[in-house]
Amino acid sequence: MDRKPLTSVRSKHLSNLLLLLTLIIPAREVSAVDHWEGGYVGSKTEGDATTPVWNFIKNFTWNQYYWAETFQFDSYNNERVDKMDFAYFVGHGSPWNIKCQSTWLDLSAAGASAHKGWGNSNAEFVTLHACNVVASPLEVADWYSAWTGNDGVFDGVHQVCGFRTGASMSCDQDISEYFGSRVKAGAAVWQAWFDAISLYGDGSERGAAVMYPPCDGDTYAVFSVDPPEEHNWLRIWYQL
Repeated sequence: MDRKPLTSVRSKHLSNLLLLLTLIIPAREVSAVDHWEGGYVGSKTEGDATTPVWNFIKNFTWNQYYWAETFQFDSYNNERVDKMDFAYFVGHGSPWNIKCQSTWLDLSAAGASAHKGWGNSNAEFVTLHACNVVASPLEVADWYSAWTGNDGVFDGVHQVCGFRTGASMSCDQDISEYFGSRVKAGAAVWQAWFDAISLYGDGSERGAAVMYPPCDGDTYAVFSVDPPEEHNWLRIWYQL
């Protein structure tokens, strides 16, 4: 089922009803003319995260550029990450966790507030440019439930991209700049992320992307109708 070299895919179908959806061709819609982009810098003191964030958002008429704080991703996300069409974070990470300044955020619980997770307001795409944040089946058998649990962040968001391995600070800015330019040019989102890592990474980095399966081919110009807020149907692509 490989779609490109050095890439593998797994899908998790958790009900017979969802299995039937594989037979349905998803409706496509042209996205809004006025896109919103936001950049979030994970640390003021631990390496340079400002440059790679800027190198992504400068490709667009961006709307937010903040020092990352946990509330932007959980309790106030409808005015920050989930107000954007595309959100880009750069900072430290671990499986299903990101570090916002000095505070770690557990993404498996980030949808617990009244603001829910991401996508119930607006977000289509979120990239977490952080080490190990998107674990693949190579790292853990249950790669999916932390994203779609009752308090997870998949509440309508289309795709979340990240790394399943470490991410080198030495090439962060080149990866983000190329990725932003390809997204702006209309490339398919997760495929552009993998291409950026393959072309500009240090050779040890491997990307991963989780998504609602009908959103697999989404670009920033043309993307699927929003997934339902409450679903547990995910697909993961990852680099080998």
